[in-house]
Amino acid sequence: MKQTFLLYSLLIIGIVLTKINANFYFLVATVLISPLSFYNLEKLGILTNIKKGFLHGLGLSLIYLPFILNKIEISAFYQLPQVFAEEIFFRGYLQTTLEERLKSPYKAILISSLMFCIPHVILFPSLTAVLTFFPSLVFGYLFYITRSIYASVIFHLFSNVFFLYASQKLFQDF
Repeated sequence: MKQTFLLYSLLIIGIVLTKINANFYFLVATVLISPLSFYNLEKLGILTNIKKGFLHGLGLSLIYLPFILNKIEISAFYQLPQVFAEEIFFRGYLQTTLEERLKSPYKAILISSLMFCIPHVILFPSLTAVLTFFPSLVFGYLFYITRSIYASVIFHLFSNVFFLYASQKLFQDF
């Protein structure tokens, strides 16, 4: 557990440094993908339930379809590596570690979602950043029920596309 909080602390330090100088983003990216080098890939959800993960992720993402159908551009998928890295760290590694330690998937989802929200607030201090907590609960639950990182990655990606579109639409109306 000490290792988990050390990595999370490095992530927060990297994010603060990135706010000062964008060149520190390499530290953030390195921390986010670091579990790939030392953690069990099955526990990360990379090698398990791939089909189930894709089906759940795409199925739940259908709720966004009426809003983004004509708005999706290829550039929306440029954020896929970032989303994948975040899900590896926060769901595959952090949530799994917390779940093993706390013996409660729901507490693990809640805590990992709070921990997911903090970097977003540091980078983009706004109500929108605080609200990342709520979709994060869904990402966590998707990972919990499928044990596949792909479910949370897909839904996370489509959530980002939706919220980007919704925020543009909101500011366009002003």
